[in-house]
Amino acid sequence: MKTLRLIGMAVIAVIMSVNFAACSDDDDDTIDTSSLEGTWGLVRSAGWELCSEETEKDTWDYTNDPYNPDYDSEKIVIKKLSDNTYSTTSYYYSGSGWQMDGSQTGTLDGKTIVLKEHDGWFEYANPAIETLTTDKLVLRIKYDNVQTDPDYDPEHRHSGDFTETYTKMK
Repeated sequence: MKTLRLIGMAVIAVIMSVNFAACSDDDDDTIDTSSLEGTWGLVRSAGWELCSEETEKDTWDYTNDPYNPDYDSEKIVIKKLSDNTYSTTSYYYSGSGWQMDGSQTGTLDGKTIVLKEHDGWFEYANPAIETLTTDKLVLRIKYDNVQTDPDYDPEHRHSGDFTETYTKMK
C-alpha cells in the first residue's frame, strides 16, 4: 500500500510540474520599440473592407517597391516624441513625387498604437503591431461598423481587416 501511495504521489508531482511548465506566458504583449523609429515603405497590403452601401467586400492583395514607387505606393515616417509617444506621418506617391497624406500622434499600449486622432494614416482603427524587426514592420488594422460621417447618413458603416507590411527605408 505504501508503494502504491508513493507511486501515486510521484504521478501527481509529475503532472503538477508539467502543468506549471505549460502555464508560462507565451502571449507577450510587449515589443522592442528600438527599431520602430524611421521611414517605412509599404511592400504589401492585403485584406478587405466593406461599406454598408455595398453587398460585396472589396478585397485586395498587392505588392509595392517603395524604391521604385507608383500610384499605389505609400510610406510612413515614425518618430519618437517621448517615452511611449510617437508621431506618424504618412505619404502617398503621385506622379510628381511623395505627397504628405496626414500626421498623427499616438502611444503604444502593448502592441497597439493608440492614436489620439484618426486623420490620414489609419482613419478608422488603431493599428496593432504584428511584427517588428530592424527591417520589417507588419501592422494589422481591424475595425467593424464604424460610422464615418454622422451628418451624412447615420446608417452608413464601414468594416475592414487588413495587414500592411513595410520595409525600413532609412
